[in-house]
Amino acid sequence: MVDIETTGLRWKTDRIVELAVVRTDSEGRVLAELSTLVNPERNPGATHIHGLGAEDLTGAPRFSEVLSELVRHLEGAVLVGHNVKFDLAFLAEELGRLGHEMPGAPRVCTRELAMRVLPALGDYRLASCCKALGVDGGHEHRALDDARAAAGVFARLSASGFWRTSYDRELDEATRLVWPVVEGPSRLAARGEGAASAEPSPLGVVVESLPEGASNGSVEGYHALLDEILEDRRVTDEEAAAARQFLLGAGLARADVLSAHRSYLTGVARAALALDLGGGLGAADLARVARLLGLPTEAVDEALATARSGAAAPSPGATRPLPAGTSICFSGEGEPSKAALEARAVAAGLRVQPSVTKKLDVLVIDDPHSMTAKSQKARQYGIRVLTVPVFLSLAKAPDKQ
Repeated sequence: MVDIETTGLRWKTDRIVELAVVRTDSEGRVLAELSTLVNPERNPGATHIHGLGAEDLTGAPRFSEVLSELVRHLEGAVLVGHNVKFDLAFLAEELGRLGHEMPGAPRVCTRELAMRVLPALGDYRLASCCKALGVDGGHEHRALDDARAAAGVFARLSASGFWRTSYDRELDEATRLVWPVVEGPSRLAARGEGAASAEPSPLGVVVESLPEGASNGSVEGYHALLDEILEDRRVTDEEAAAARQFLLGAGLARADVLSAHRSYLTGVARAALALDLGGGLGAADLARVARLLGLPTEAVDEALATARSGAAAPSPGATRPLPAGTSICFSGEGEPSKAALEARAVAAGLRVQPSVTKKLDVLVIDDPHSMTAKSQKARQYGIRVLTVPVFLSLAKAPDKQ
């Protein structure tokens, strides 16, 4: 079973950001699994779908570094996937960039099988097929979960006999196929193991440096500082140093700040829920903020639960609004589309600009680690930079500001 996540839909120009292989026997029993992030050597593209930002892929292996292990898992196998033509087209393109040719391995598409076995289903997305067949779909648009889901769907559909009749012939063809010889060790990195993800958060380091216990100090001013530091979803060493100076000056201890960080994350979760960003965009943003605050991954679920309970929490960005008349520009190709974001800005009374100049007030980027010309120029000019979720939470109609 093969599954990939990509920067977009065009295999000629887009790149792979994650791939997974689940090798099974004819009964669907798992024999081996491979899962790794892949550095696309460009912006990650459809982050709202696959949930991977540039910082997740920084330091991830390039396709050339995972190829030998990938070939080892694919050799001698019939290639199965949900809309498998899509996955194999990207793999062929990546192989071609390295001077290799993709073998014409026998392949089976679980989507096409489902259309034969379940003609009345109508919706043949992987998640829908899983639901119809009682297969655990896992987390959608995560390569390993999708590959496992496809394996489950394939096992259920194979029981109908549509493909098992030709199993011996196709397997024999697969075992005789010659794959490219790729020498050298592989380097793999699963989700959460990218270089940026593994590095300690500068704010987390600050928290660990504070005195243990709690104090009677107020964190109110600290929430305002977090608004300023986190609105571009990056924390520089200089910003972390400023936070440490503030916290020490306020006499705050480690427990105070950890509580403030959890409360702030709850506020971010509440904003995401209010904007209906609980899926890809909101989930990725919450995970990013938790990481920047030095909180464990389980803090995200806790923040969502607390936000749903209606508990009090700060409103992120409340101290740094977007007044009517603010000039604003957008960079990136994610979702929501640039056109939709510009329409939102106009409705909020903001002045949309086509380019970044020294007179611009705000630039909105679709990825905190964006390296577009606009984002580089904005940081060079000292222009305020927001990520899309922050912009959406701040862009309100003039009569609601």
